[in-house]
Amino acid sequence: MSPVVILALRVLLVLVGLGAAGVQVTIVVAVATSGGVVATVAVYAVLGVVALAALEVGLVALWVLLAMVRRGAIFDDGAFRWVRIVTVAGLAAALPVAAVCVHYGELDDAPGLVLIGGGVAVAGAVYTLLMMVMRGLLQNATVLRRELDEVV
Repeated sequence: MSPVVILALRVLLVLVGLGAAGVQVTIVVAVATSGGVVATVAVYAVLGVVALAALEVGLVALWVLLAMVRRGAIFDDGAFRWVRIVTVAGLAAALPVAAVCVHYGELDDAPGLVLIGGGVAVAGAVYTLLMMVMRGLLQNATVLRRELDEVV
């Protein structure tokens, strides 16, 4: 892969990570400084921070995978662990967001928000299944690479 593409991806990963950290701080400060926080709002805030933390874990795993690509070591067995982390992190980020959207949509009688929550849940499931397919492709490519190395 081109070094320019890897650099661009790393810059974007840093920007997304900084944005997620900024939103986490904003959530915590907003809940901490508001007087008389309702329990539901506190739960929503915790779920938001958890979802963003899962996103950040996925970003770190992507960073490691990019380093493996740059070194030409992506067909190593260690890559599978990082792909699994990216997969689980994506699902772990989508589920709390979907739960908050559906719950608040039901409380506030907002069917659009319930649909958004359902859409986020479906998107999380699609992402997880897609990553499982990509992991399978990586596994097949790794096997083929080993066979080719034995032949050569």
